[in-house]
Amino acid sequence: MDTDAVLLARGITKSFSGTGRKIEVLKGVDLSVRSGEVVMILGASGAGKTTLLNILGALDRPDSGTVLVQGSDLNRMRGGALDRLRNATIGFVFQFHFLLPEFTAVENVMMPRLIRGSSSQRARREAEDWLERVGLSERRFHKPPELSGGEQQRVAVARALINDPEVILADEPTGNLDDVTSATLHELINQLSASERKTFVIVTHKKEFAQFSRRTLLLENGLLNPM
Repeated sequence: MDTDAVLLARGITKSFSGTGRKIEVLKGVDLSVRSGEVVMILGASGAGKTTLLNILGALDRPDSGTVLVQGSDLNRMRGGALDRLRNATIGFVFQFHFLLPEFTAVENVMMPRLIRGSSSQRARREAEDWLERVGLSERRFHKPPELSGGEQQRVAVARALINDPEVILADEPTGNLDDVTSATLHELINQLSASERKTFVIVTHKKEFAQFSRRTLLLENGLLNPM
């Protein structure tokens, strides 16, 4: 076992029942990620990338296997304890950014901090700081419909980072962006990994973006292997 891993998964299996048969999606996935790493997981549509990410982020539970985040076994946690760990330790960036359209960029970024119990003043100050780090300080009072797709995803990255999580899980974060904007977002992720020691696990079907990762793995036939 890798004692230096901030995220450790061992023997993860997951299956679903449908059309009268059992579909094995994950067949014993192992993954070890250290602090500050950017790990990209490639896989075809339907390979189980989102399923794996949901299990790593405690949004779903495996049929068998273990997931440790900072040494905490997610399978042993329930209710409020699991919610607190997820809020404080794991950040999420999704393909569809899920920003609240009626709120400004800074208000969207504030949300996780407010849920954690910070005052509105502190949450706003930290949200503005993170928007500056992702290059959106001048757009902080704009609402999502007034932002480009790339800007909306940068807001989503800032929102994922405001609680200072150890691990950020990104599910097809560039799926709806053009190649130039996608490359810019991946470069931003690498900068944040280097400057803030943030750990990113990114799943995508776009092989051309493997160049932006320091380690690339392939999810195929229910197993995860180096490329």
